[in-house]
Amino acid sequence: MITLRIRGLYAAALTSLFHRYPDVCEVVQPDDEIQARVDQAWRTDTPDVTIDDQPESRGSRDMLRVAGPADAVERLLQLLHTHCPDAVIRRESSQVGATYMGLVGVVSRIRRQAVVYLGEERAGLLVLRYDDREVRVGSYLPVRIEAMTSEGDDRPQLSAVMSVAGQYAVLTSSPSVKLSKQISDVETRERLTRLGEAQPTEGWGILWRTAAQHAEEQLLVQEIAQLTRNAREVQTRIKATTTVGYLYGGDMVSHVFLAGQAKAACDTLRADILPTLPGHHKYKAQGELYGVIVDALEKELPPDVLRTRTASLNVLSSLNAMQLPLDAHLRFLVRDLDGRVTEAGTGQRLTYDLDDGWVEVRETLPDEDSYPPLLDVVKQPGDYTVTRFREGSWSYTTRFYSREGTWKGDYASLTTPIAIFSDQLHLVNLHVAGHYSPQQAPAFAGFAGLQELHRQGVISTAMLDTVQAESAAILEQWHRAAAADGASA
Repeated sequence: MITLRIRGLYAAALTSLFHRYPDVCEVVQPDDEIQARVDQAWRTDTPDVTIDDQPESRGSRDMLRVAGPADAVERLLQLLHTHCPDAVIRRESSQVGATYMGLVGVVSRIRRQAVVYLGEERAGLLVLRYDDREVRVGSYLPVRIEAMTSEGDDRPQLSAVMSVAGQYAVLTSSPSVKLSKQISDVETRERLTRLGEAQPTEGWGILWRTAAQHAEEQLLVQEIAQLTRNAREVQTRIKATTTVGYLYGGDMVSHVFLAGQAKAACDTLRADILPTLPGHHKYKAQGELYGVIVDALEKELPPDVLRTRTASLNVLSSLNAMQLPLDAHLRFLVRDLDGRVTEAGTGQRLTYDLDDGWVEVRETLPDEDSYPPLLDVVKQPGDYTVTRFREGSWSYTTRFYSREGTWKGDYASLTTPIAIFSDQLHLVNLHVAGHYSPQQAPAFAGFAGLQELHRQGVISTAMLDTVQAESAAILEQWHRAAAADGASA
């Protein structure tokens, strides 16, 4: 059972989400607002995993920070991806206790150490024992990080002894029964030694932790049985792994970007606990400018009105009560999948329909570098583009025109669901784009990179499938247009 503590803007939504999986995890130490709304006995245990949101440099709160043992973090991220398929996950390197499949690069029998490559341009030092004759250059070897630095060296200190940790015991690949030095009572040490020797651990040794001295014997036996099953899975994973890289364990920090669909899912989840405006997380993640209005609407509006789209549109219109809800010029904020956010210029608002959720924007192209490199069109002074952005859409198509208004070509960009604000548009660059012009047949590029991110667990299967379906729909539309142009020519 994973215990987790949640804080920040998304606390109510994530509490509602993880409450749906009582066999996997339990929320502990909830904040005062959740305790007041959810009538249950809350545990105050020290959490395995902590979740909060981190304000970014521009003050937005679109990013979650999930920290704890790697296996527990990965399990929670899987559940999060199930409900928020457009979430983008970036993992930091695992720390002490993490196990990797390593590749032996250098062996020094004189110094009794080996350099083992761990992947991601990392390497560690493994102290060789006298019986480590199987450690040879070019061989694969599972290793565990014992410390982040070695004596006199900045590289991690490694161990070839595998371990699977629990609350009361640690199974190790060194077959013996050992006890924490903090267990000093002779009778207790003898009792735990006998108990450990009697357990069917399939060849794994047992290290009793300090907490074991006061635990009931039945509880200790149950944990050893569970750890043995976990150890069996670890062995299976090691045998199936033939490439360098992370295997399991260790502490991990992951940063999760919650895009448009994820925020909408969080709205629905939060509504199970608290009165929630559609667009609650979208707007409040941008700071006090929108947050004050959201809080006021959620406090004052009746529940049936609060659930309507009209209520969320009030957030936009309330910003400029004496003006149009959308500014005459909109800024483009584009996030890359590595987490960087850049301002990509501004566009002139043409037409829009807030009820239908779209806005059209015009941009003048100042020079040849303003055109996408893959789009084959004649580039002339005075050319401009018109793009329709639709709230929640996974793509936007930019149409290129001459200054006389003659269409030159289309360029489609894939993104996570678009977010429209009164003065800006939020987009995510997935590096998947398509082009179509009289000189070019419709085509898309960039899927190889996205598929690699899926393999790494950065994006979900559902997100990859959605992007592929979106590009297929655009291609079909372009092919129909090309056929019609050919028939009329």
